[in-house]
Amino acid sequence: MPTKDEEARVLAQMHYEVDAGLSHVFRIKGAAELELKPAEPIKLLEVNECTVPSGIMPIRFGPCPESGLYYSSIIVEVTPDEFLRIQSQELKLPHGWKIADPIPRLLAEAPR
Repeated sequence: MPTKDEEARVLAQMHYEVDAGLSHVFRIKGAAELELKPAEPIKLLEVNECTVPSGIMPIRFGPCPESGLYYSSIIVEVTPDEFLRIQSQELKLPHGWKIADPIPRLLAEAPR
């Protein structure tokens, strides 16, 4: 079974592949003791140029082992402007969550 970090990267790449407006994906982390628990969801902040501004609205998804996703996840999708407002702390993530590591888009391999 993958680690949460490995699965977070896979999930982010899946989202990059299907959503052309997605410019950045970041892990969101809560308290360290919670993040270590297998039941604590993977949390991603997705900056999407094609979404509408709606504030901070976490959406939870259950695991989907048949798709290779073994952990539940929470996605917070924001516009680029909302992302700037999060960075300036004008908008706040819930539950003491903090923006953590970026997950860059991987370039597709060239066909051989």
